[in-house]
Amino acid sequence: MEYAFHCLTFFEVPIHLFVGYLIMFKTPKRMGNVKWFMFNVHLCSSLLDISLSVLIIPYMLFPVAAGYSLGIFTKLGMNLALETTIIVVEIGMTILSILVLFENRYTFLAASSKFWIKARKTCIGVFYVIACTYFIPFNFTVPDQEIAVPAVLQRLPDLRCFYPGPLFVLTQDATIVAWSTTLKLFVEFTFIIVLVILTFLNIVKQNKKAVLSRNTINLQKKFFISITIQTAIPIAVIIFPLVYCAYSLTFEYYNQAMNNICFLIISSHGLVSTVAMLLIHEPYRDVLFRCGKSGRQMRTTSISIARSGTDRNNSLVPRSST
Repeated sequence: MEYAFHCLTFFEVPIHLFVGYLIMFKTPKRMGNVKWFMFNVHLCSSLLDISLSVLIIPYMLFPVAAGYSLGIFTKLGMNLALETTIIVVEIGMTILSILVLFENRYTFLAASSKFWIKARKTCIGVFYVIACTYFIPFNFTVPDQEIAVPAVLQRLPDLRCFYPGPLFVLTQDATIVAWSTTLKLFVEFTFIIVLVILTFLNIVKQNKKAVLSRNTINLQKKFFISITIQTAIPIAVIIFPLVYCAYSLTFEYYNQAMNNICFLIISSHGLVSTVAMLLIHEPYRDVLFRCGKSGRQMRTTSISIARSGTDRNNSLVPRSST
């Protein structure tokens, strides 16, 4: 399990750094007003990936709210409840970075009402406060581990057959945690979907009324569709893990292999999002293909020089008479 997460990190880090460089230094001027919002999404996704695959490496035991951390934080002696809170907050920050990106597009492209222009900062601020604080109370309800761990082992009698290590139980009843998290995610994703629909409808409306030039409208529409696809792909990737976790909690189904696979998929969310950004947005895609083309040209030139040098050397060698 730990080895799999480290292998994932080996691929994630260079790709995250490369795309971060592209956003910072290769974003065209016409995308300048959204550059920092895209970088915010990329940064949050990258930090979540690094936390899951290096710093924490969660070993979860659904359907119980228990598990252990195999990452650097645990080796440094960090409290496991705090590690859980860090991951939950980072997930919240990643979702809100997407929400803020689409809110920026709605405010910039759509004819926002005066009420929303005044209320937007307060509304987004409330979202951030909830994301940072809603999980903190659960840190104060952690049960006595000497009682909770044997209870988990009784519910999962086969666990010790393949995992003899330590365990941490966040709560003996995951119902409140699950429902509060589900409600929070439902509100956030509903808000994002509403922003996407309103922005798209406004772009269509502008296109019909010809409020802006045809070229400007087409560029706005193309970019909006690109960021929608960019965020939809990684969200679609993590739907399966979320559905499985919900199923596991609801029907008390335990399968450790599925638990491990689900968290590997979740930890690859940022990588999928980064690759999607790299391939979907034309300016970044052009830089990538240009780098590849330059690399091929350099290799071809090197081979040609080597061959010409070999041919020259052969021509200087005197031929023996027969």
